[in-house]
Parts: sequence; structure tokens; C-alpha cells
Amino acid sequence: MSADGKSPQVRMTIADLSAASISLVFAGWAFHESGRWPAPEFIGGPAIVPRAVATILVVVALALAWNALRGRSDAVEKPLDATKIRRIALTLGLTAAYAVSLEPAGFLPSTFVFLVAFLHVMGATNRVSIVGFSILLTAGFHAIFDLVLKVPLPPIVWLS
Repeated sequence: MSADGKSPQVRMTIADLSAASISLVFAGWAFHESGRWPAPEFIGGPAIVPRAVATILVVVALALAWNALRGRSDAVEKPLDATKIRRIALTLGLTAAYAVSLEPAGFLPSTFVFLVAFLHVMGATNRVSIVGFSILLTAGFHAIFDLVLKVPLPPIVWLS
């Protein structure tokens, strides 16, 4: 305890440096692996999106590490409670189920169901907004990847 009777603040320095390190490893892996993909005729090829995301991840990870090393990590306000731990576990489970369901169910239904469930886990309550947002986001992702970038997405198997 400090002189004013409060517990000393615990900073996120170790967590920030760990997150930055892990992010740099993943960014390097994504950048390396995307360079091995065949380049089609259109500008940039399929590697442009993962490399852009990896570059942004490197910048953010370096900024996080820089702040941590300068002692500017955020203070821990309070430890995770049961509700937050439950949300984290459910989000991990939903993401794993989404990844597994993509191939057998297809991109559109899997993404829609994932977004509805994810928004519910995050505390959204307005069903009309949840469904509407999920439809718009799923359609937007489909338009960007399938129609604009020409990235083949898993088809809806039962309609094939």
C-alpha cells in the first residue's frame, strides 16, 4: 500500500511487450507466407491485403512496445471478472466454430450466424439491429472479397 492508503498501480508493461512480440511474429509470418502465393494478372495480387494488414500490425506493435519501454503502459484498473472471462471464452469458441463451419456451410451463412452470436455475446440486445448489422456486414465482406478482390469464398454447399 502507498502512503495514501491505496494499492499501488500495476501497469500493463509485461502484457504490452508480450502482445507486441506476438504481433510482430504473426505479422512476419503473414508477410512471408503471402509472398509465396501465385500472383494473378490484376494489380497487387492476392498478397496485397494480408501484407497491408501485416504492415499496420507491425506499426501498432512497435508503438505499443515503445510506450511500454518508456513506462507509459496503461494501469490495470481491476482484474477480469467472471463476466469478462466468460465473454472471452465464448468469443474464442465462436471464432473456432466459425472457422470450422466455413468449408461445410459456406461463407454467407457462417459469417451471418457468427456475427449474430458475436454481437449477442458482446451485449447487444436490439434484435433488429443485430440482424440488420449482420446482414449488411456479411454482404459487405462478400462484395469486397468475392466481387472486388476476386478472392474465392467457400460456397454454400447445400445450394451447389
